[in-house]
Amino acid sequence: MLIVMGRRETRKPQNRPASRLFSADSEHNVESDCKGLVEVLSELRNLLEDYSPAWYTEEHRRWLESALHGICL
Repeated sequence: MLIVMGRRETRKPQNRPASRLFSADSEHNVESDCKGLVEVLSELRNLLEDYSPAWYTEEHRRWLESALHGICL
């Protein structure tokens, strides 16, 4: 629910195309999905490292690196 200037409005769900990084067919390609996950997390890490937002702590960095190294084992 979204409140705008004292009024309540609901947002309509957006029709977004399925991500190209993850397989959408019934035959799940796990290797492809893992590569997609690694690609997304790597890009996220790069953005966080480049822009260094104030809330991005060393703990977040270690958590993200750990997730990247432990993914799809």
